[in-house]
Amino acid sequence: MTSSSNALAPEVEAVVVACMEVLRQTPSAVVTDIDGTVSAIAPTPAEAMIDPGAKAALALLAERLAAVAVVSGRAPQDGAAMVGLPELIYVGNHGLERIARGTPWTHPVAAATEPSIAAALAEIESEARVGDDVPWLLVENKGVTGTIHYRLAPDQTAAAALLEPLARAAADRHGLRLTLGRMIFELRPALAVNKGTAIRELAQDLGLRGIVFFGDDVTDIDAFRTLLELREAGEAATLRVGVLGPETSPAVLAAIDMSVDGVPACAATLIALAARLALADESAGAQSAGEDSFPRENGRQTGPD
Repeated sequence: MTSSSNALAPEVEAVVVACMEVLRQTPSAVVTDIDGTVSAIAPTPAEAMIDPGAKAALALLAERLAAVAVVSGRAPQDGAAMVGLPELIYVGNHGLERIARGTPWTHPVAAATEPSIAAALAEIESEARVGDDVPWLLVENKGVTGTIHYRLAPDQTAAAALLEPLARAAADRHGLRLTLGRMIFELRPALAVNKGTAIRELAQDLGLRGIVFFGDDVTDIDAFRTLLELREAGEAATLRVGVLGPETSPAVLAAIDMSVDGVPACAATLIALAARLALADESAGAQSAGEDSFPRENGRQTGPD
């Protein structure tokens, strides 16, 4: 990997510089969503693939930083299989599940709602298919959450108008929470758990003092808000990077600090960031340990004393 500034688009260079400033506050971490950030949006979840450059960069960042985490709406096992880097932390189902150091965890209250999630999804699908030709409908049971996809519908506005009242009624019947995203309706347990609470837990568990987060959708806004709260409270330096696309919501634009244009630019940012951190380590190697801006143990950041 190279890190030539001249090879980077100005927006990418600006984000890389800002990321480096945040990550100097050690211990620090890079956190990213998957779909729409390090993987292009695909017609169906199963068709999505992680950007190879982003994957390589995340692996290198994991060698340098206190942590690299994936915080996604996917089930954590799905995210881990897709990204394929066991050294990362995987937080799935919007904070309701995680895999850290190979050990899975599920929120116990959320686990108890799995039958309700399954029943609600079955009702929505059955009702949507009665009297309507909906071959485009995709219902995804992720255990503690469920997603109704309508991206494949020829008329997405009409599809949303059909599905939303069915999803709201099913959520009410089963005591679940309904949230919206990119061409999806999502059923979740009625818990105050989201990507924001997940990032706050990571910050507390790891003693993080610097956090960079890459997100793209309205489901990432909880994370963006939490990062702002951590910054304003003086608990951590944070940077909220939006990965923009044709479907980016104005609410996302209002919640971010900086942006890059699409998955390729996000991958380029991560690649350049990994290269800059490697150069910082090389420079620090020529200095005394007390002058190192990135405290390390065997090349990786150490936590606070």
